[in-house]
Amino acid sequence: MTTHSKELALNDREFELLLEGARRIDDEYYSQQARFGVLVAGRLGLRAGEIAHMKADWINSRKRRIEIPHQQDCTTGRGGEMCGHCEQNAQQMVEYSAIDVPEARLQLLEENEIQGFRPDTKRQLIVAHQRQVNGDLNRDALDDQVETIFEASPGTEWDLWEGLTTEAEAIVSEQDLTLEQARSQMWKPKTDAAARSVPFDWRARVEIAVERFFEEWDGWPLSQSALNRRVNRALREADELDEDTTHCHGLRATAATHHAGRGVSTLTLQSLMGWAQASTARAYVRASPDNTQRELHQANSR
Repeated sequence: MTTHSKELALNDREFELLLEGARRIDDEYYSQQARFGVLVAGRLGLRAGEIAHMKADWINSRKRRIEIPHQQDCTTGRGGEMCGHCEQNAQQMVEYSAIDVPEARLQLLEENEIQGFRPDTKRQLIVAHQRQVNGDLNRDALDDQVETIFEASPGTEWDLWEGLTTEAEAIVSEQDLTLEQARSQMWKPKTDAAARSVPFDWRARVEIAVERFFEEWDGWPLSQSALNRRVNRALREADELDEDTTHCHGLRATAATHHAGRGVSTLTLQSLMGWAQASTARAYVRASPDNTQRELHQANSR
């Protein structure tokens, strides 16, 4: 059964126990990293990949914000090379960027980029291309279907078809991403919305943790896997918790739950967490028992 990160969100007591566990780590080098990771994930809501790629130049000391960029070169692997996570993401970009001509034609048809087809012709073309993309037709069968569709069509629609195919071929050429091109884009946030400004001066403990960390290092000094290990070690050291209690993404859900329960608006929560959809923030706000309790008190105090 899949466990969602919301189910691994810590309440305030558990979060304090986890911080206590991070402080108990007997090596200050590891302890500071654990405290920083727990606070930045569990109160500021940063993703593990964002923490692992954080640099000192992300810190806007004047405005007291962490400025997460749209892209930066990844040098967090061994010897300043690209880290394993970014290498894997680059390979996935190449794999998923691949698009063939029928897929590109379907995209253009559905987005109504080519004007002039009769409605019935367009509908039949979309259905045929959807069947090909879904694996119900091979390329030869698709070509046969297209010929059948155009048998009773005026000649101008054949011209439109040729123009559609030319546009589709151009899309395929543009999206033919090489591995080196994909690597040059790493690191980047998960979505466009994830490039954001995250205030850290609203809680003194968080503010001091960020300051102290960057007095010691110019960025997260190790890999994303090391961040996971620091959190796991803090969990082992904490009373009442263990490694199954939560993880880095569960700490991000902890931050969302914490702020939703304190009445932070949907739009503010969406901005803080870097979610592309406001519906994700609304789900946290609506599910908050603190919000429910507060509104019931307000409604019954009149």
